[in-house]
Amino acid sequence: MAEGKWIDGLHAEMPVAEAAQVALAVRLGVVCTHLAPAVDSPYEDSEHVHQLRVGARRATAALKAFDDCLPRKQSKAANKALRTIRQAAGDARDWDVFIESLETTRSLKDSCGKPALDFLLGYALGERSAAQTRLEEAAEKTRDDLEALAAELPEQVREGGKHSEQTFGKLAEVDLSERFKQFAAAVAERPTDPDELHELRILGKHLRYAIEIFAGCFGPPLMEKLYPAIESMQEFLGELQDARVGIERMEALRSMARQALGAEWARLRPGLTKVIAGLRAKVRSGKKRFATWANEWEKLAEEYPLEACENPIRDR
Repeated sequence: MAEGKWIDGLHAEMPVAEAAQVALAVRLGVVCTHLAPAVDSPYEDSEHVHQLRVGARRATAALKAFDDCLPRKQSKAANKALRTIRQAAGDARDWDVFIESLETTRSLKDSCGKPALDFLLGYALGERSAAQTRLEEAAEKTRDDLEALAAELPEQVREGGKHSEQTFGKLAEVDLSERFKQFAAAVAERPTDPDELHELRILGKHLRYAIEIFAGCFGPPLMEKLYPAIESMQEFLGELQDARVGIERMEALRSMARQALGAEWARLRPGLTKVIAGLRAKVRSGKKRFATWANEWEKLAEEYPLEACENPIRDR
């Protein structure tokens, strides 16, 4: 469980400070676990870079959830270190995903696409190497601080503040109620613009990471019905955003190749053109999937409102 989404040992009746100690120890520990292999052997198993990025996001969400329980100086230092690692790992992960996508792009597999595949792989490997250097530099700056924070910050949790009289379950109700309200309002707008869809995806990401912290305060519908729906939305909107960024990247590369490669450009053009067309199709598909998902989500949210998800505090 420590390596995954959910955190053992959290329940509605416990004090907020105690919950903070458990959650922070788990979330910061995961970051430290994946930092060394992500830096030392990233090409043997790219999963470590992925888990480092996600782990940093989850740890940041935990800091935000329990901010009032933490010493300001140490909380600020933890957020800064996590942001540095998250950004560097994110850059490396984006290029890992791009390289993996090239390997499964059918339009690059035939004789017309092969020159473009070779060109793109060479370019991507160069960018991935540069990203790895930045990750190594980020790790050098933050490793000692992160290890110290993982060991010490859970013990520095304070019992005072606005949560001193609250249970963890009450904090969960307040936090998730507000997040669900914001998310529902954004879905109800039925956005179609890629920028707006990206903003919705970010809202969903923050809601998802909060659910992972507070799930133990609610019954099965939250984890088994609502969470998977949000996760699904994040995945296909993530693919849409990747395609959108990919189009911009490919068009820039196409322009550069056309100007810089002379006669060789003719060999690359068919493959690059097909890749861009495929990415445009993914953007259209993602918009259609969201329209369908939004209708399904509203029905699901009506059937399983947060206040009906068997909160143990209400049941007692």
